[in-house]
Amino acid sequence: MNRDTEDFPERFLVWLLQKDKAPEPSGKRSTMDVGASGEGSRSLSSGESDEIQDWEIDEFDELESEILNATVASPGESAVYPQSQSGKDNFTLQDRFQALLKRRLQKELQDNPPLFPWETEISDPEPDYAEPESLSPNQFWTTHLQRLRLPVPIPPDIFAQLLECCQAVVQSSIASPIKLVRAVEGLFPGQSQILHQFASVVLASAACESLVVQESQVAANFPSSYEAATPTEQMVLLLIAARQMIGSLTLTLSPHQPIVESEWLTGVGELVLRAEYQVERRLFACLRVQGRFPCGGSLKLQVGQACASASRPDAGQISVELSDLELNQTYPLEVLCPHLNENPLIFGICPTS
Repeated sequence: MNRDTEDFPERFLVWLLQKDKAPEPSGKRSTMDVGASGEGSRSLSSGESDEIQDWEIDEFDELESEILNATVASPGESAVYPQSQSGKDNFTLQDRFQALLKRRLQKELQDNPPLFPWETEISDPEPDYAEPESLSPNQFWTTHLQRLRLPVPIPPDIFAQLLECCQAVVQSSIASPIKLVRAVEGLFPGQSQILHQFASVVLASAACESLVVQESQVAANFPSSYEAATPTEQMVLLLIAARQMIGSLTLTLSPHQPIVESEWLTGVGELVLRAEYQVERRLFACLRVQGRFPCGGSLKLQVGQACASASRPDAGQISVELSDLELNQTYPLEVLCPHLNENPLIFGICPTS
């Protein structure tokens, strides 16, 4: 008994989703015919006809129609369906009634879908990213701006310029402070010296254990918007953003950390890269990069004259692999989603000894 009760929801859903059986042809008259003509049929009285005509019916309901026909049956007939002369007709009438009942339940569920316990109304979930049709060319890669921990947001056009500069510096093997300065100095011509000073402070703060506390203190003392900040405050803001972006665009591998992952939020979802390497003969490495794409795209790993590339037309995983790579060198990895954006995103992969 308990098992039947527990299985009921599952069996009910299976029955509700089942296709109705096609009605079998029968030479016998239908319930409608029996109620309308032949022996045992009767006509409605004038009072009953007037009463039925006065009913307000919003739309035709087959189930209510069947029940109505049954209720006006003659006293000698069944209360639900007229007594059939064969068992086959009984099954036909039962199937008909179940089909109408199922159709009514399906319509009710379609018009009034059930809610989860935490829901109060039906609403379409809002995605974290824009629809592909509404994306601008720059917006595809610059959606990652949402992931940066900044005191105030950076204007999208400024972020796009900064992203181009960061992609250029991650392909080089220069020191981190110089990378930050070169990524930002294009937006502040002639300010290299002060940028060097601020870059050292930004990198030092990133190494502190109390980074979260420091970032909250910076946010509390920062103006309400990028436009309201002074040039010096804008320099600091863009240096902080450049440090985070270069960190996401750089995958540094070592014998102690042979596998590294990085994520980048695109306009249509998350791009995830996973790089791993094995050291061969102490000075060379075998490098393998796997990408999980939210849409169709390609990977291209360039090492001198050697090149490994792979692509797919839809969302999924892609991998490329190259051997005999020199250690302590940075190799560019080109990520492209040509159906939505013609500009690639460049990552830097650096296997170290």
